[in-house]
Amino acid sequence: MRQGIVIFIGVLLLSWSTIVQSAEKADYPVLLAQNRDRLEETAAQVGNYPDALAAIAIGRASLKKAEQAYDKGQKWMGLGSLKPEAEQEVRHNLEMVDLAVTLAVSRAAKGKNTEDAAAVEKQLELVKNRVKLLDERKQGEDKLRKELQKSEAIAKELASVKESHGTVSGQLEQVRAENKKLQEQLAVLTAEKGALAASSAESVGRGQ
Repeated sequence: MRQGIVIFIGVLLLSWSTIVQSAEKADYPVLLAQNRDRLEETAAQVGNYPDALAAIAIGRASLKKAEQAYDKGQKWMGLGSLKPEAEQEVRHNLEMVDLAVTLAVSRAAKGKNTEDAAAVEKQLELVKNRVKLLDERKQGEDKLRKELQKSEAIAKELASVKESHGTVSGQLEQVRAENKKLQEQLAVLTAEKGALAASSAESVGRGQ
């Protein structure tokens, strides 16, 4: 779009040089028609930018004044050249048309640049939001990873405690078994001791 506007400006300048050369020949009907075509071509090219359309409106108003000056300024019965004051007014208004066309193209280019800048800014904002979202996701992943590491450490600790508990339980059962065995041995010894005591008492009784 921007390159097209630049090319269009070049075409307009070339057209204007042709119009100026034609003005020297004072062929005003041709000049008015050329300016009208040029103005409408420009209006079709500049888009809907308000500032550019305002310049087009100025150009149309100037062209209308030029046409009116031409119609009113012709000499007797429309024959011959224009009256000097009318010719001056026509030339002046045609120059205003040229300035309006140039201004419209310039404003359209400015409007396009503004739109492009806004589009770039919008894309930049989208990229920033995506980067922010990725950072938030990464932070969330890091947090989950740390929590997982903690969970794994706790699981290992619980497994170690369970293993230790199993070892202690085994040792306790072994102690209980040994204790029971000792109690049984103690009972046997107690019984034997009782038997020996009874036997000794019986032997003493017989000796008396």
